[in-house]
Amino acid sequence: MKNKKVVILGGGLAGLAAADKLLENGFDVLILEKAPFLGGLASSFVQDDEQIPRFNHHIVKSNTITLDYLKRYDLLGNNIWKKIKMAMAIDGKLHNINTPIGLLNFDYLSFAGRIRLGLFGAYLIFRLNPDNIPDDMDAESWLLKYAGKEVTEKIWHQLYARNKFNIELNKISAKQFAHRLYEKEGYDDFTFPTRGLQGMIDGLEKDATKKNAKILIKTDILDLDIKNKTIKYKVDNNEPVEEDFDILINTIPVPELLKFMKNLPDDYVDKIKKLKYVPVVGLCFGTKDFLDKNHYWINLIKERIHVIYQHSLLIDKYKNKVTWCVRYGGSEEDIKLPDDEIKEKYLGVLKKYFPDIELNWCYVFREKYAEPIYDKDYLSYAPNYETPIPYFFNSGIQVTFPKIRNMNVALESGINVASIIKGKFK
Repeated sequence: MKNKKVVILGGGLAGLAAADKLLENGFDVLILEKAPFLGGLASSFVQDDEQIPRFNHHIVKSNTITLDYLKRYDLLGNNIWKKIKMAMAIDGKLHNINTPIGLLNFDYLSFAGRIRLGLFGAYLIFRLNPDNIPDDMDAESWLLKYAGKEVTEKIWHQLYARNKFNIELNKISAKQFAHRLYEKEGYDDFTFPTRGLQGMIDGLEKDATKKNAKILIKTDILDLDIKNKTIKYKVDNNEPVEEDFDILINTIPVPELLKFMKNLPDDYVDKIKKLKYVPVVGLCFGTKDFLDKNHYWINLIKERIHVIYQHSLLIDKYKNKVTWCVRYGGSEEDIKLPDDEIKEKYLGVLKKYFPDIELNWCYVFREKYAEPIYDKDYLSYAPNYETPIPYFFNSGIQVTFPKIRNMNVALESGINVASIIKGKFK
């Protein structure tokens, strides 16, 4: 009996994990990726002969699926697990709020506000159950109840409404927001694989090709007819190719899919086209010294950049101290700017807090579709793993609500969609 042929749109972690499991179960696989590399937001670039992730990544102990893949490819090495410290950056000053003393000295809030923030933190650790929150409840209503007005307006409006999604708190899903807090990343143990993340991407690619998967990068899809199960694509500057398929998995952003996909039911298109994404624009740069030696994760309030991650505080193995700074909500105004202008604007913010910063190298990275915007109506239009077409499936973070966006969730979604397909076609 002839193997079923699966076409996977997108060579990020979800697509690679799906391919890995499908190939184990006797499916033929074709992966089509538009970028000149695999791995999506988890991919790396080369600087000074070292592989450095384009965007901020870390591993926490609860990321068991990611850890399984890293162990499979022997990438953890002698990695060290660490408790990280976070800070708030406001008006040119860093505030350490990791300790009771630090929180009591956090004069951005009133004394009552500091106490309320501390009590809210205790609630998150000991009492929070996100599954009890209604699907259609908004984050503002939930926060006002549990965190109070001052903390909601001065902290969470800034960090989540403005910085994360650039929409109002009363439009954001309380359930997804609470799941993000429930992950308790700030309280977990952090690490980064000694041998890097790129080895996981390269390992999945190598294993797939050993099992005769076809993986194509620099690929533009010209036409996709879901009714007739045909796809037409062009790799780089080569002639267009048309192929048949039995099963389709989409892991790419919905707006890109709808540009070339034909014969989807109108009501399904009307539903999923409501999905919107937040972009990300960031710098990855190298310095001789740490910006400061204490804080891995720095949230900025009322600034053009939103988060600073001092990667080398997790793993100090590079020739330079590696740091990322990123902007999410509102970065649509930056995404088309020239690199030099982005560097000027973002470094201007960094120098307010670290005036002695000297860069040895610096790169701009941007992604138009970093994460779905999880508004309170998300479940009413979000795609699911299965679709009205019995041989068309979705995967990736767009189907994983209310879980947070990270590598573990992306890998899990690929495994899940492969399991669904195996159950239906084997």
